[in-house]
Amino acid sequence: MQKISAYQLFTITFIFQLGTTIIFGFGGTAGREAWIAELISCSLGVILILIFTALMRMNPGLSLVEWFPAQLGRWIGTPIAFLYPLLFLYTVGRVVADIRDMVSTTILNNTPLLLITGLFVIIIAYCVYGGALIIARLGEIFFPIVILIFSIEIILLFSSGVMHIRNIQPVMEHGFRPIWNVVYPAGITQPFGETLALAMIWPLSKTPSKVMKITILSTLLSGIMIACLDIFVISVFGGVFSRFLYPLYTLLSLISVGKFIENLQMFGVLYFLMTALLKGAIYMYAALKGVQQLTKLKSYHALMIPGCIIAWLLGMTMSKNIAEHIYYHHFKILVPYVWVPLFIILPTVLLLVAWFRQFKK
Repeated sequence: MQKISAYQLFTITFIFQLGTTIIFGFGGTAGREAWIAELISCSLGVILILIFTALMRMNPGLSLVEWFPAQLGRWIGTPIAFLYPLLFLYTVGRVVADIRDMVSTTILNNTPLLLITGLFVIIIAYCVYGGALIIARLGEIFFPIVILIFSIEIILLFSSGVMHIRNIQPVMEHGFRPIWNVVYPAGITQPFGETLALAMIWPLSKTPSKVMKITILSTLLSGIMIACLDIFVISVFGGVFSRFLYPLYTLLSLISVGKFIENLQMFGVLYFLMTALLKGAIYMYAALKGVQQLTKLKSYHALMIPGCIIAWLLGMTMSKNIAEHIYYHHFKILVPYVWVPLFIILPTVLLLVAWFRQFKK
């Protein structure tokens, strides 16, 4: 059985949590207080992580979809567990749609969408076919690149003179409500609630005792990084940054050092492609592995082709444009009616059931 190291688990968790948030920005509706909303979301996200890892410890050696039958019985637990692979596969389709919209509106305007999304799904399939170890090695490669690009961005932004700290003020001009509206439910569930998908990989860790510490550390690091990116964007654009669909991409277009280092939007696209690829691969692996475990198949490889075709079709057809994709499907439907029950309510209920069963014993 393939086993992944503590460092590999840290890198894939960190990049998974950055995901598409790094390019879409976080908490635009909170205006200048978006960075505060991110820090609060991260703090509450740590509590969710503690719930997830507590369930892992109470179900040693079992993956996410095996927790429910183990605690609730086969007839109740199995149907509930099936909801998670379905959600993960749907989310791969959302990532494909993100790539479809981002790449086609920024760098490849005239490239057929079929080619963009098809190539992306093929790359995901190649990574997933190799198993969790290949995905973990991909995280090892991407992590230093993401940190290096982030460091270069900070240096170039300060050198360009486009950042003004006064744009961050006044703080909490409209009170706490706009901040909380960002924090719950969307801020907590994305990306921190989504970390539950990694519970399909946690049993493969070489050091299960360190999973909680590693996941919390990566959660704090990703939360701080997203908050810093919000601060950078706000210090340049002020509260109007919420009007930008891709604030990081727009921010990088303003970098100009000596009229020599300019037009660095490609950094933003590179960020997005790396984090989206790893996130899509993890979700696809979690979906296929979940179905395999619930149906007692010998291998998930037989599910690769139908799974990738479904994800590609979802990505191409789930929305007509980026506005419908994000503001309607995501915030109006997915977050309140799917993510909250599956990422917050069901794990909490399952933890209470597991505690009660242990107490009875």
